Amino acid sequence: MYDSYSDDGAWEYIQELAAREPRMRISQGPREGTPGSWNPCIQQAQGEYVYIATSDDTMSPDCLEKLVAALDQHPDCGMAHCCLDFIDAQGAKISTGHCWENWPTTVFLGEWNGRRHIRPQGHDTVIALGLKTPYYSITQVLIRRSLFETVGMFEKRFGPFGDLEWQLRAALATKTIHVPEYLATWRVHPQQASQWDRYAKAVRDGWFLDMADEAIKFSSDKQWPAPGGLPPRLRRFYWDECVSARLGAARTPLEKFRTLFASCRADKNMIWPFVQSRFYRHILGRELDIAVEVRKELRQLGLEMLQPVNEKPVSKSNN
Repeated sequence: MYDSYSDDGAWEYIQELAAREPRMRISQGPREGTPGSWNPCIQQAQGEYVYIATSDDTMSPDCLEKLVAALDQHPDCGMAHCCLDFIDAQGAKISTGHCWENWPTTVFLGEWNGRRHIRPQGHDTVIALGLKTPYYSITQVLIRRSLFETVGMFEKRFGPFGDLEWQLRAALATKTIHVPEYLATWRVHPQQASQWDRYAKAVRDGWFLDMADEAIKFSSDKQWPAPGGLPPRLRRFYWDECVSARLGAARTPLEKFRTLFASCRADKNMIWPFVQSRFYRHILGRELDIAVEVRKELRQLGLEMLQPVNEKPVSKSNN
C-alpha cells in the first residue's frame, strides 16, 4: 500500500493495519495525483496481474476471478476487458444519456460487446484515435504485469488523463480478451464537475493531440501493429475536437478565423479532414461517419477481424 504523505491520519491507520497483517507492504512517496501515484504501487507489485481499484468505483465480487480466468486461458493476451456500468452517487445504474452503452466505441463494437472475443494487437488504439478509448474506466481492465515492462508506466504530465495515454501504448503491444459481463462500475457524482472543466482545458491545451502524436511515434518506433506503424491521419478526431474547442472559446469571427488559420498552418496534413467534416456538418447537415473511416483504417492495417472465443450470453447488471 502506497501513501502520498497524507496528513489526515491515513498513514497512521495504514501502519496499524500493516502491523496486524504481515502480507501487507507499505511505503510513502510524493503526491503525484492520478495516475502518477499508481506507478510506485505497480513497481512494487510481485504478482502476475495488476488491477487498479479506484476509490469511488466498485466491482462485482467475481470480477477478478473472471478476468484472471480469461488471461489464464489466453496467455497471448496482455489485458482482459469487461463491460462497464455507470452508477450514480447512490450506486444506482445509469442507463440513459451519458452511459457506457452510448459511448462511441461501445456503439462501434455493437454486438461484439455481448460476445467473448479477442481483439488483435493495435485494434483498440486505432479505435481510440478515430473515436474514443474502448477502456472508459481503468476498473474495466485487468493487466498482465509484464505489459508494463513492455510499454512503460503511466505518464504523469497528462494529469488525470494519463491512463488514456497508457492505454494507447498498451493496446499497440498486446491482444485484449473481452469478457462480455458487467463486472465493474464507474461512478458519476456532482463532485466530478471539475473533471469536465479539466477535460475542456486538456482539449484546448492540446493534451490529446500530444497523446495521439506519442502513440503514433511509439507505434512507428516499434513497427506496431504493422510495418511503418500507425498512419498519422488517425489523429483526425483529436485534432478536430481540439480545434472545435478553440473555436468555441474565440469570441469574435476574426478570432475564430485566426484560430482556424493558425491550426491549419501548424498541421497542414489535417486541413482536408477538418474541411471535409465541416462540409458534412454545415453544408450537408449531417456528420461525417467517423466509424466508417475507422473501419477503413482497421481493414487497411489488417486488424478488422475479431476472434470469437467460447461465446456466452452477456450477463446484465442488476443495478
